[in-house]
Amino acid sequence: VMFFGWNKVSPRFHLAATWLTAIGASISALWILIANAWMQHPVGMEFDPAQMRNVMDDFWAVVLSPVAIHKFFHAVMSGWVLSGVFVTGISAWFMLRRRNHAMAISSIKVASAVGAIGMLGTLWSGDGSAVDVARVQPMKLAAMEGLYDGSCRQAISAFGILNPDKKPGDDKPAFLFNISIPAGLSILATHSVDGFVPGINDLIEGRAVTPAGDTVKTESYAQRIAAGQRAQNALRRYDAARKEGDTAAMTQAAAELKADFDNFGYGYLQSPAQAVPPVAVTYYAFHIMVIAGGFLCLVLALTLWGAFRRNDLLTKRWYILTAIASIPVVWICSEAGWVTAEVGRQPWIIEGLMPVQAAVSDISAASVQTTFWMFAAVFTAFLAAEICIMTRQLRKGAETDFENEK
Repeated sequence: VMFFGWNKVSPRFHLAATWLTAIGASISALWILIANAWMQHPVGMEFDPAQMRNVMDDFWAVVLSPVAIHKFFHAVMSGWVLSGVFVTGISAWFMLRRRNHAMAISSIKVASAVGAIGMLGTLWSGDGSAVDVARVQPMKLAAMEGLYDGSCRQAISAFGILNPDKKPGDDKPAFLFNISIPAGLSILATHSVDGFVPGINDLIEGRAVTPAGDTVKTESYAQRIAAGQRAQNALRRYDAARKEGDTAAMTQAAAELKADFDNFGYGYLQSPAQAVPPVAVTYYAFHIMVIAGGFLCLVLALTLWGAFRRNDLLTKRWYILTAIASIPVVWICSEAGWVTAEVGRQPWIIEGLMPVQAAVSDISAASVQTTFWMFAAVFTAFLAAEICIMTRQLRKGAETDFENEK
């Protein structure tokens, strides 16, 4: 109805179909992103050794987790940015073709406003997500910044070239070239100029620095691995005691498991280095997202000013070409954000509890491959259909003079 309902249903019915599509997609995104946020920061659950699985014991803790809230708004608001930039770029293309000028200007006004609101929401939720990552996924944040040895008043890398030979624990420089902003990362991650941001080596060795500059000992990754192994051994003892009907041994093993369960997944790792995500991919993806996002901020601000203050700006060729070029940039920005989120959390399927090498099931490889190719074929067909529909509508808009028809 939304695509093909023009002049076939009433304007109110068409508007309702459009809003229902948007609301339905957003609700779908909500549950997907809550699940993803739980994998990044598992809350609201208790591990039940009798069932050998996590059991949700607090629905609202899962739904209202700050990680889930910020992730939902960041994804949805960035979708608003993407749609606003896309519609602005297509409207600029109409003007480049010298067709439907008044319609294009009106479209740009609406799209730039939506995109600007989306950008404000994206910036707000992105700031919240940065604080969340610093709190619950500090290793991801360190990889995002190529940071090996942290400090108070930690600078943020604006743009750099990583040293490909750098390894955790060695004395080689992290960057071949780097432009940094003093204290920027401390402000981003802790909202304090003096905040300490740990690097990869700090996290592995279990080292932190107080605001006074004193070095303190925290839990090292070697200790986490040992705790994870204790938790796994406790689970094995619980299972053995359950089979033997030894209630006392089950109770003791369950208590030991609970004490070390937060580090359960580390027991699968052979060395602390295995807990470090791919630094280069995470760093470059994050900075591509930030640089592209900054570019889009400028384009949207310029578009808003032109749309509501200087309409003649929107007719200039350099602006039109910039708006059109923004379409691939916004897609790259969005995908770079997802690469940062998902590659940066490696090696974890569930943060701290299950690494990728432990994520196995009883499903056969043939079933997985069949399902994969089935989904690949179906969604590729959907993508082709969507592109065909959109390009057909765009060609129709470029070939039809709606203003003269009226």
